[in-house]
Amino acid sequence: MTTFPATMFPASAPVGKGADFLNIMAQLGNAYSNSFQSSTQEIWLSSFRIVQEHTARALVNASQECAAALARNAAEVGQRSFSDIVGANQQALTMFGSAFTNAVMAGAAPQNYLRLLAPA
Repeated sequence: MTTFPATMFPASAPVGKGADFLNIMAQLGNAYSNSFQSSTQEIWLSSFRIVQEHTARALVNASQECAAALARNAAEVGQRSFSDIVGANQQALTMFGSAFTNAVMAGAAPQNYLRLLAPA
């Protein structure tokens, strides 16, 4: 199906004065009409194919770029998360070390020596 219906001229030769001229003009009109119709059809089909190819290519490229961006984001978030966990672990060890040191120092205070040496 075409966008523009073909203009067709009479196929039978007109009768009367100047019929040969009119017949030739009708045949020329049909020749140009067929040529124009096939050219128009070809330009529409080739244009549609080009648009279709570029659209498909753009969708593939967009999905690949999206997947790459998601992978980069996952790697960055995972790295930050691991860094945060390491930082929290260091903070916990620092707090545990301070509490242990305070407990040992409190136990080693001079006022606690008598309790350590006293019978239980």
